Amino acid sequence: MKTLAPIPPSDREVEEIIRLVNTGLGFKYNISKKHLIISRLNRRLIQLKLGNYREYLEYLHAHPQEQDTLFELITTNITSFFREPKQFEYLQTRLLPELKENKKTGTKLRCWSAGCSSGEEPYSIAISCLETLGPGWDVKVLASDINTIRLKMGTEGKYHTEQLKTVPPAWLRKYFLPLKEEKEFYRVTPGLRQKIFFRQMNLLDDSSLPPFIRFSFIFCRNVFIYLNDQAKEELLAIFYRRLNPGGHLFLGHSESINTAVDNRWLLLGNSIYQKKD
Repeated sequence: MKTLAPIPPSDREVEEIIRLVNTGLGFKYNISKKHLIISRLNRRLIQLKLGNYREYLEYLHAHPQEQDTLFELITTNITSFFREPKQFEYLQTRLLPELKENKKTGTKLRCWSAGCSSGEEPYSIAISCLETLGPGWDVKVLASDINTIRLKMGTEGKYHTEQLKTVPPAWLRKYFLPLKEEKEFYRVTPGLRQKIFFRQMNLLDDSSLPPFIRFSFIFCRNVFIYLNDQAKEELLAIFYRRLNPGGHLFLGHSESINTAVDNRWLLLGNSIYQKKD
């Protein structure tokens, strides 16, 4: 028997869902996202055996944990290995060599991939660190996202050959193991996997991290484009507190900080910013 699609939501119902998303994530969605919401949530309503969006809103009210599922379904997760190569070039040829030369910082490196999706970005960061810094360094990458489904994929570290096309062949052989049972898939090596700490968190909830943790650099790319102005300010304040003196913040190429207004940051080019002290 064919399952019937839910009755399409009214504008008011869409606005109620948008209000939940905007309040929870600091987004700036509006009614123009109606098609996105329908395309992302229809299957969820079918899973819950709900016939319309009013019933789903009532379900959200009765089951607060469903908001996490709502956020997972609504957020966009587009990523790839070594995405935005100019930034990785800067990381490998400028930032990491400078950290390596600065003996005062020691040989412990902590960095954060904020909005890591399915793990391609934090693994790319870890490989860059290992290859550039060499042996003897204690490298750890915090990989956070609100989407537990994507985090599970990152934790498993299993990727199709198509996803690995942007990984240099020598690094593919060194850091990925072909799966015998699934010939078109690879899994990250245990040594690489142990460098990554995956964690589910809302970026606006700074209390979810221990207060003493600081980072040499933070990647938060293609997150700000979804945020309202207040959420951007809150997140930038969190990042500023979490960065070491002179630490770097990598944003997406379509994102920027108005340094004329917010003079805590120095623009280095290619949406790379340095914390001013």
